[in-house]
Amino acid sequence: MTIEWKFPHNGFGQVRGVSDAGIETFTGTEIQSLAREICQNSLDATVEGSNATIKVDFEQYRIPSSDIPGYEQYVSKIQKAYNYWSKKNSEKTIKVLKKALNAIKMPTTVVLRISDFNTTGLSHPYEDSDEGWNALTKLDGGATKTGDKAGAFGIGKNAPFTNSDYRLVFYRTLNEDQETAAQGMSRFISFPENLSNSMNTMTTGIGYYGNPEGNLPVDSISELEKLYQRSEIGTDVFVYGFNAGYEWNIDVINEVLENFLMSIHKNLLSVTVANKAINSSTLASYLSTYNAKIKNAYWYYQVLVRPETKVFKRDFYGMGTLKLSVLVDPSEKLNRKILITRSSGMKLFALGNVSRIISFSGVLEMEGKELNEFFREMETPAHDKWLPSRHSTNVPLAKEYNNELKDWIRECVQTLGEHSSDDEIEVAGLAGVLQKESDKTDQQGDDSNKESLQDTIGSITIQSRTSKTKLKGLFYGSEGNGKSKKMDTEGTIGIDGGDPTTRNLGGTRHRSEKDTHKGRVTAGGHDTVHKRYGGDINQELKNVRVIKTSRNTYRVSFILPRDIRTGHVEIVTVGENGKSNRLAIDSASELMGCTGIIKSSEGVSFSSMKGNEKVQFEIALLDNRDYAMEVNVYEHN
Repeated sequence: MTIEWKFPHNGFGQVRGVSDAGIETFTGTEIQSLAREICQNSLDATVEGSNATIKVDFEQYRIPSSDIPGYEQYVSKIQKAYNYWSKKNSEKTIKVLKKALNAIKMPTTVVLRISDFNTTGLSHPYEDSDEGWNALTKLDGGATKTGDKAGAFGIGKNAPFTNSDYRLVFYRTLNEDQETAAQGMSRFISFPENLSNSMNTMTTGIGYYGNPEGNLPVDSISELEKLYQRSEIGTDVFVYGFNAGYEWNIDVINEVLENFLMSIHKNLLSVTVANKAINSSTLASYLSTYNAKIKNAYWYYQVLVRPETKVFKRDFYGMGTLKLSVLVDPSEKLNRKILITRSSGMKLFALGNVSRIISFSGVLEMEGKELNEFFREMETPAHDKWLPSRHSTNVPLAKEYNNELKDWIRECVQTLGEHSSDDEIEVAGLAGVLQKESDKTDQQGDDSNKESLQDTIGSITIQSRTSKTKLKGLFYGSEGNGKSKKMDTEGTIGIDGGDPTTRNLGGTRHRSEKDTHKGRVTAGGHDTVHKRYGGDINQELKNVRVIKTSRNTYRVSFILPRDIRTGHVEIVTVGENGKSNRLAIDSASELMGCTGIIKSSEGVSFSSMKGNEKVQFEIALLDNRDYAMEVNVYEHN
């Protein structure tokens, strides 16, 4: 059988340029993407029912360039491409082709071999199948993996080509059916086989080295056997013209630690890079050595091994189990993120914006095939975030589950924060005030289209006051003369009223005099009640916190200097111009240190609040936007 290079004719169709979208995706992160995609594919090829650890080896060789399979023929193909495109007006294409020609004509070249073991190998290499071998070499835009697997071979199969100066990769496999197969592949650029007849001889730009009849693989390629002989089931990838540079091994190690920490820790994966073995036994040592570059991975590992880590579990609608491990340590500057992983242990992304004041790190494991499959439907092609709009069957449900999962994570972390310390925490821009009233207007809104997890703490700013020291909060009560001031609010005139009230007339008629009546505060009232609040001198308010516990729900807490009875708490948002706007409260409920908490036209009314101990209650806003907030508490006369 003749083994040679063949670039199929494009059938007078599309001409492939040098800026291939699939390859350009990995530009700038070439070696990192290669390490991630290869290990991901190997984990997805685990033998069903086997507990054996997947092993992946990275090894580099320097060889004579003439030892590249089909060397002379491949050089001639690049030369033909250069001869054609050099006459076109494309500087980038000419530059890339010139670089490829110069590189392949060097006396020696570098080859990177990546081999996996305890996997299934690639199935159906000699058949017209959309699985296994053909999914890797011929199927484009049709990733076939399902369930809790990553969905490759999709765009990720392009990653090896970005690491070759001349976009040349060879594959070899020994599969479970004891079939062997080997084939070279070039994902390069269209060119005519005959420059004088370019239209009739234009190629697709994708070429194969093997059996030219059907562009099929062959059972072996001698040059590959010379580099490494395979005797166990698995797959080899050979990247010719490897261009990653001197410290490629360090880049691979860092990427493996960053993306496959859980896989290695759970003994699902071990990786050897230039004879350095990274496995469950050596993991801690490598994390310590490379700590400066992979700080996040180091903290996630602490979550897995430290005894004080708290574990939360939840059955998620019968699809599987969410397992959240969280480490809280106020003495350490943890990264305040949650590592999201799939069942194979591979990192998907780090979820931030969970809490700005709690020092924590966490790991979320998704256990169960159906659960992983549902959330896999939301993954981007780069497997680095969830977008509910990508779900193929139920976008509204995907959006709901995505938000619910993130809210659950937030609630778990906040629970630990509530019990981690009772000391005062001073956060820049965070405080609350019990103070005199200022002019305010109602503010409502809606932002239901937000998909991502938002900031979990609304900023609470202290109003400007003349003071030599920065105050965390101020208390103004009703006892004594102090700073007493009237506040205008909506209400109704009536015989049961006890506050001065002005009747508001309809229309536009000007009133020369305004009679004063008695009235009471009522929501939606058409008259103006002039209530009087504030008598105590300024006193410090301690431990003021407003913590976002779900999309529109906040937990408010503080410590008063003394017991008070009957009053209200007003939540306002402060704009950049300093103007305060009252936030609309949808509901309110007491948690501790207070009684009679209900929503009212003034904000949140209460019957009593205890002094010198934590007062805590929960509010829900009418919308889920994030605000810079103030907390104003008034004791009624």
